[in-house]
Amino acid sequence: MGTLFSTLNVARSGLQVAQVQMDTTGHNIANVNKDGYSRQRVDLISPSPDVRSYGAIGRGVQVKLIERLREGFLDTVLRAEVGDLGASDVRAPYFDRIQNLFSEPGDQGFGTNITAFFDSLNDLANNVEEQPVRMSVINQAQTLSSSFNQLSQQIYALRTNANEEVINTVPDINSLAQQIAKMNVSIRNSEAGGVKANDLRDQRDVLLDQLANEVNIQFRERDNGQIDVLIGGESFITGESYRAIEAVRDPSIDPARQDLVTARFVDNGQAVNIQSGVLYGALQVRDVDLAVLTNRVDTMAATIINEINKVHSTGNGLDNLSGTISATNAVTDPGVPLGSAGLPFPITTPGSFDVVVYDASGTATTTTINVTNTTTLDSLAADLNAVGNFSASVSNGILSLGTASPNTFSFAKDTSGVLASLGVNSLFTGHDAASMGVSQAIEDNPRLLTSAYSTNVLDTGDNTAALAMANVRNSKVLENGTATINDFYETTIVRVGTDAQANQQQNTVQQAFVDDFQRRRQEVSGVSIDEEVTNMMLFQRGYEASAHVITVVDRMLDALFNAF
Repeated sequence: MGTLFSTLNVARSGLQVAQVQMDTTGHNIANVNKDGYSRQRVDLISPSPDVRSYGAIGRGVQVKLIERLREGFLDTVLRAEVGDLGASDVRAPYFDRIQNLFSEPGDQGFGTNITAFFDSLNDLANNVEEQPVRMSVINQAQTLSSSFNQLSQQIYALRTNANEEVINTVPDINSLAQQIAKMNVSIRNSEAGGVKANDLRDQRDVLLDQLANEVNIQFRERDNGQIDVLIGGESFITGESYRAIEAVRDPSIDPARQDLVTARFVDNGQAVNIQSGVLYGALQVRDVDLAVLTNRVDTMAATIINEINKVHSTGNGLDNLSGTISATNAVTDPGVPLGSAGLPFPITTPGSFDVVVYDASGTATTTTINVTNTTTLDSLAADLNAVGNFSASVSNGILSLGTASPNTFSFAKDTSGVLASLGVNSLFTGHDAASMGVSQAIEDNPRLLTSAYSTNVLDTGDNTAALAMANVRNSKVLENGTATINDFYETTIVRVGTDAQANQQQNTVQQAFVDDFQRRRQEVSGVSIDEEVTNMMLFQRGYEASAHVITVVDRMLDALFNAF
């Protein structure tokens, strides 16, 4: 049967438990504003009772453990959503900057420069002999070239910024991995005696949340309390060790950008399978969003250059060409066929073009030069040297050609496109948005600006070539012959806007998901002051009641001792 001393032990256990409960409640209240803190709860058990013939006599209460309230499923889902949110957060400001580059819609928009250039060609077709009109075409060509140059530089700079974000994110990931690995050791050592390291686990969970924002992770807990982390199915953190990641230059990403990096594991050089997070967002911006935009802007510039030059190279201005002129595009090897010699624009074979040589009286002699799939720059120069009163030479992959005074010359009927591809008698120089420019010879002498197809030097009013250049605006020369330059530009702007809107919508949805799961996690793990104060009052009452039991037992013992 129970004794008064056993009753004292029961009351003592109540006092001890109430004190632990008060300590835990106070700890919760103290950490109410700490990010990542999970409220803790005291789990109680009853010791085995003393069994008597008349029944079991309880022996009070004991603390089983102090556990933190945490839902693993919510952590897993939240970290997946945080990664997607991190990616869309990174992309959002880039889309804003991209849209600002084009300044559309508006009078100062990029498309205005394209329109103004072709409008100037229409004016030229109506006034081919007017010097101010010719100057206007050249000025608009310069403005258009500068616009493409600036746009290319700005996109290049944005890609550089995104690349820097990749470079800067990798050390952050390694730092978080190192901290998690250290926390694994601390938690393992702390829990070796079977006691949960609640506060250490909270700190590790904060680090895991941050890591999930940087890169896609999967994680699993070992029996000893340590966490293993994987990235894209590959082991990243294993207990107390981790595999460092490095940003390594990779020319295969873009041969024109030797500075672009990829993320690889240091130990074996394997590429990291990145699927979400800040790192993924930066890579998407750099290698998809801006890369596609670069390609479209370059395609647009290259098309304008080639289509205008195909007309310009085979026409005449108010003055014929004279002396020696040089091509602006070099070949990689003058001894290989032109089609595979690294020229920026395609050549059609078989094809041909005419060389027209004028003597001092203006009498023209026309010679046709054939271009086949075996024509090299050296063989082309040899064919040109065979033309009367005409010469050509090759130096460092550049073709130079012309006549000696008083002879002059021009070109006509180029069905091969070789003149435009080489950059002979072209209005534009370069081959993409970054390199686009205007011929210095035409800037120096606007009378060389092509306006006529006629080879008659007296036919200065011919505007057929000027009309042909103006009509490039309405020609379906892009998207496999289905889109004009304006169509292509408008599609580019629409795509930028659509991608920006889609990312914004995704960002909004992801933010809502993250907020929702954060709320749910707070409902489970967050500290409620009202609840803690209520619990504190209950624990206080429990403590007072246990103390009162001791007081009563003490009086009973006094009565018992005084009876003898």
